[in-house]
Amino acid sequence: MTAKLLLVALVALSGPVWAQDALPTFDDFRQIDRTRRLTGQLQTTELLKVTRIDPVLIQNTTGKFPGDTGMTFAAAELLTDWPQRRAMYEMIASNSVPVALRFACAAARQGDYELALKWTQYCQERDTDNTVPWLVELWILAQQKKPLQCANPPHTWVTNFRDYTVEACQARIRLLEQAGYSPYSARRLGFKPDSDALIIARDLCKPPMDEVTRRLLLGAGESLQQHRQFLLGELIGQTLERSAFAFGANSGNNAKATIRTDEMESRRERLRERITDMERNVVDFATERQMVQYFDDVLKIGEENAMRKLASVAQPSSSTATLPTGN
Repeated sequence: MTAKLLLVALVALSGPVWAQDALPTFDDFRQIDRTRRLTGQLQTTELLKVTRIDPVLIQNTTGKFPGDTGMTFAAAELLTDWPQRRAMYEMIASNSVPVALRFACAAARQGDYELALKWTQYCQERDTDNTVPWLVELWILAQQKKPLQCANPPHTWVTNFRDYTVEACQARIRLLEQAGYSPYSARRLGFKPDSDALIIARDLCKPPMDEVTRRLLLGAGESLQQHRQFLLGELIGQTLERSAFAFGANSGNNAKATIRTDEMESRRERLRERITDMERNVVDFATERQMVQYFDDVLKIGEENAMRKLASVAQPSSSTATLPTGN
């Protein structure tokens, strides 16, 4: 659906592979990107190798910054062993709503439902207009085959979607840089917009759908499309809105739904064209410094604006103009 190599860092965080003096470089990723465009393979042995992160390196680096909650948060995001992640989150969750929400989502996805519900309630009381805590609660109830009835039903003004992915990316990047990764590699591996919250929301898009779930999904979908931080989030927002229309009480006779569906399809096609143009005509010509700036811009001004900015500065040089692009 999206050009995942550019828009979603394909992160496989398991097992120590790279020694600290042999961490992946910009050239490693570029060679893999070119091979992927030529072969059409999204997952290769080489890609999996460079995207694995050594948990011991992450833990050792975090240990050098005692009391640094940002480093602890990043470690909880980067590690893959759930008991280790849970311990990291628990150290700091009570002092930060973004951390608490990410913790709740991670716990839910790990099947640690009692813990997840504890933190969703915490977030419902503090992040009061955010749909995510209620969506997580509904998702847990669905996994448990229980009626989809929230303990504290959301108010009608609970319409925003915040999963704090920007904050998580920034924390991960900082820790990876401190661990010895280059600025580009740290961003490539730390940039992960496909959050647990997005996965949970998308998984709720199935019938039967009660009115509270439909309303939350509609609000979340509209919020994701209005804020447009990441293209992936916008596309999932379209899915949420489409589902809310499709499974609503008046799904068979809704003029607004028809108009919005046409608008979303048109927007989706424009995004496909922009992504294709970036893949073919921009990314392969961008320098390492330009790509570092691109990832920083995504987190500051949004992915679509960052793509436009990169396209305005990344130009083929005489040495790269004849390189194959996979077209």
